[in-house]
Amino acid sequence: MSERLQELLDRHGRLYGVISRDPTLIDVELMAQEGYHLVWFDLEHSTLSLSKAADLGRFAWHLGMIPMARTVELSRGQVQVMVDGGFKIIVLPDVKNADQASKLVQLGKYPPRGQRGISTTATGNDYRIGSDLQRALNDADAATHLMVQFESDEGYDNLDAILSVDGIDMVTIGPNDWAISAQLFGPARTQIAPKIDHVLTRARGAGKITAIGVSDADQARHYTDLGARILFVGPEISIRRKAYAQAIGGLRK
Repeated sequence: MSERLQELLDRHGRLYGVISRDPTLIDVELMAQEGYHLVWFDLEHSTLSLSKAADLGRFAWHLGMIPMARTVELSRGQVQVMVDGGFKIIVLPDVKNADQASKLVQLGKYPPRGQRGISTTATGNDYRIGSDLQRALNDADAATHLMVQFESDEGYDNLDAILSVDGIDMVTIGPNDWAISAQLFGPARTQIAPKIDHVLTRARGAGKITAIGVSDADQARHYTDLGARILFVGPEISIRRKAYAQAIGGLRK
């Protein structure tokens, strides 16, 4: 099993990904050609099936990228299929307390840390376990990363407890849902900016890999100064729409 995330971080220092809600094989291939390192399959906000996402994720893996997915719900039926299906990063949206983070670890990691079921033919284990079972499970655990996403004041209030959960090694933020949950309907990042910065700073201090979506170079610079190691663009639907608008805009002019 390859621990690709740390390998890429060691090699590049900072990684880039695309949030995807309705990607095609061509989209994934173009992402690889342009040098993206991760594909975030957003199952929470799309009609993309888990089966199709797993197929696209396996394709991304063989192109040298890291497939990750945001789960629809915190359940064995979701997380077990995701890790067996080859997703190397599982994202838990709107984490509110340490109990939720602990359950993600139980579902996503093998014993003794968690309670993940063992399959000898899972995609996520390259369809084999081998003769050294303990080593295989340790390697699989090392290559499986669990990310919590802060999207509410309740999660923010429990920040340190969530960060202390053993097995959670990545942190990200959902500014829009966070602002709306607080009944703030203006520019999300502006209104909760101090809290976003605090989460990233505390997570970095706790040894977590931090990631966040950005829309321009100024945001990218600000968040990387705070220690963000992974920057996401997208969703890919918005990127397509912008490209279509630019194409017809040039013709109209």
